[in-house]
Amino acid sequence: MLAYLLFVLGLLGVLAGAQLLVSSSSRLAAMLGVPPIVVGLTIVSFGTSAPEIVISGLASYQGHPETALGNVVGSNIANVGLVLALAAVIYPLRPDRTVLRREGPVMVVISLVFLAVAFTGGYERWHGAVMLAVLAALLVVSLRWSREAGPGALAGGVEIIQVRPRLSVWRAMGQAGYAVVGVGLLFGGGQALVSGAVDIAEQFSVPQFVIASTLVAIGTSVPELATSVVAALRKQADIAVGNIIGSNIFNLLAVLGIASLAGAIPVEGIVQQVDMPVMAAFSIVAVAAARWRYSMTRWEGGALLAAYVLYLSFLLVR
Repeated sequence: MLAYLLFVLGLLGVLAGAQLLVSSSSRLAAMLGVPPIVVGLTIVSFGTSAPEIVISGLASYQGHPETALGNVVGSNIANVGLVLALAAVIYPLRPDRTVLRREGPVMVVISLVFLAVAFTGGYERWHGAVMLAVLAALLVVSLRWSREAGPGALAGGVEIIQVRPRLSVWRAMGQAGYAVVGVGLLFGGGQALVSGAVDIAEQFSVPQFVIASTLVAIGTSVPELATSVVAALRKQADIAVGNIIGSNIFNLLAVLGIASLAGAIPVEGIVQQVDMPVMAAFSIVAVAAARWRYSMTRWEGGALLAAYVLYLSFLLVR
């Protein structure tokens, strides 16, 4: 019973902490006159991936690499097979072609590279350093792309509104305090969630990877699910698709990068032979389906959702 309580409270903690960190940091940056584009590509992008970063980082540091890897792999598969699929079922997606021509191939290439590295035996600490270096380079390139696109910035599906800088020491200190509370909730919740997930896996004699790639991954994908569903209801396909592509890229480069720096993450057996290829396949199929006629229909979304249900069934019975 305690394991389930820790898991639920931990999940609520990391989600609340991430939301508080993003909102307070964004307001503080606006007070300091930081351009909205920069806020979107840094604070919001990292903040929306904060639950995965904290959970995988703590799990790897504490000697649970299966949980760290399962969170990343499961989140990326859920983002496509659950989040993007549901958005397409709600309303056919016709995103801007630039997103599919530019960011889509980046996600596919990164997924394939990670798959290739997985077949070498896993991710070492130096791999983590390379991942973060690549992420930094991509952020610089994305900043240039965003400036060319116009004054409104989109990062991880969150629109950043221009706010006139109004620097007040007390208000700034207040927002900084909220950010600190958010970080505290993130790490406290992450610790509780990892402990609960490990205990649940041990109770049912289930591999930690399975728990992490199902319960943990789906739980931490709730922000992406909410953003994409709302975007689909509002017929804002660019946000729905861009949210998933950006999240998957960050999960691989930032989340797995930090987790690899915290401790080596071996990849072997069925995870290497099935789960990693499935993650890459979902990314390839999603981009290919969206680029075909530059739209994703309801039946294509339904097919992705059915494939995800089949994958979950395979996870739970193996």
